[in-house]
This record gives sequence, structure tokens and C-alpha cells, in this order.
Amino acid sequence: MFNSPEILWGVGTVLLLIALIWGVRQSRTRNRANDAITEEATHEAYNDPAHYPQKKRELEKQTRPS
Repeated sequence: MFNSPEILWGVGTVLLLIALIWGVRQSRTRNRANDAITEEATHEAYNDPAHYPQKKRELEKQTRPS
């Protein structure tokens, strides 16, 4: 009964819709004030990986909750 292609297409469509709704909601509710801090952390991780753990703690203190 559950092996018919029509049911699988329907379930797949519903799962895709749920994923799209979740993604849009996550995008709208994120805190954009943290974008600059995230960008700085990425640059630090690539430019100076040896000292990044210390810098990471400093940057985490600057983040704002979502």
C-alpha cells in the first residue's frame, strides 16, 4: 500500500514544503547584528588558526541572542 509512487511523491512534496517553511522562518528570525561578528570570526579562523580559540571566546561575548 505505501509503496505506490503516488503516495511517495505526496510525502516527498509535504516534506519539501516543511523544509522550505522552516528555512524561511529561520532566515527571518536570525539576528543580523551578529553578521559582522561572524564574518570577523571566519577571517580569524583562516588567517590565524593558532590563536583562534582565544579570539573565539572574545567574539562569543559580543554576540547578541536571536
